[in-house]
Amino acid sequence: MLHRIRRDIFFLSRLFVVFYLSFFLLIDYPNINYLPPLLLSLYFLNNVYIYFFSRPNYLRILAIIFDITLIPAFIFLVNNPYALYSLVVFISLYAPRRLLIALLNTALAVLLSFYYFKEQSLLLTAHLLLFTGALFSSYNFEYAVVMNKERKRIKKLKRDYELLLKEFSNYEKERRMFQNLSLIFRLLRESKEPREYLLKVKREFGVKKIRVIPTSLANEGIRKDYEKGILVVLVKFNLGYAEIIYELSSPFQLRDEVLVYSLVEAAKLLSVMIEGFEEEQISKEVLVVG
Repeated sequence: MLHRIRRDIFFLSRLFVVFYLSFFLLIDYPNINYLPPLLLSLYFLNNVYIYFFSRPNYLRILAIIFDITLIPAFIFLVNNPYALYSLVVFISLYAPRRLLIALLNTALAVLLSFYYFKEQSLLLTAHLLLFTGALFSSYNFEYAVVMNKERKRIKKLKRDYELLLKEFSNYEKERRMFQNLSLIFRLLRESKEPREYLLKVKREFGVKKIRVIPTSLANEGIRKDYEKGILVVLVKFNLGYAEIIYELSSPFQLRDEVLVYSLVEAAKLLSVMIEGFEEEQISKEVLVVG
């Protein structure tokens, strides 16, 4: 609601400035070249488009850029000192919300005052006082202090929320790991032979195929093939080693840390049911499920 009201205030303020400056085009129409009307038309159309048809942040930033570029350029080109007073609107508009932009508008107003009144010191001083006064009178110090405190509080809340999300994610990950380990131990207790155990693991974790291949080499403990979606786990038995090869339904499952951890633990627990393999079984598929 407040964002909507602020957007309306900015749009209407800019619209009043456009109407005000348009009169200078009518007053001195025969002597004005094409640039001032072009700048004012571009400024007007940009603000109408942003207000009615678009919401991206970069376009709102573009509107601010136009406030500090197109309007001062128009005032410079129109060659009428009365156009200077339109900058008071922007100084008052930005002072409570964006002090840096308000200061920039004040500086532009001062520079343009020097341009128009450099030979009239009294008028120059009067305009400098006017623009400086507009800045100070529009700047709400209490509002600025409150907003600064609120901004810090919101940043702190954001950090705390991100930390809470991270902790919740870790908790959820550990909870899934614990549930899967409990499930694996239950499957182990309920199985009478390795094939039955692996068949239940395959069914519970959505694995496409499981193969057991004895090996004489103690290779890397865990290997992943992300292209084929294969997880290889080296398991040490009482008599030798074996590679438990999981063929997953999708390669993306290898990105699931909890699933990979569970399958690795399931493979290691196979050593409870199998003591080892004969020498002639090495490098041969001794067990295939799926």
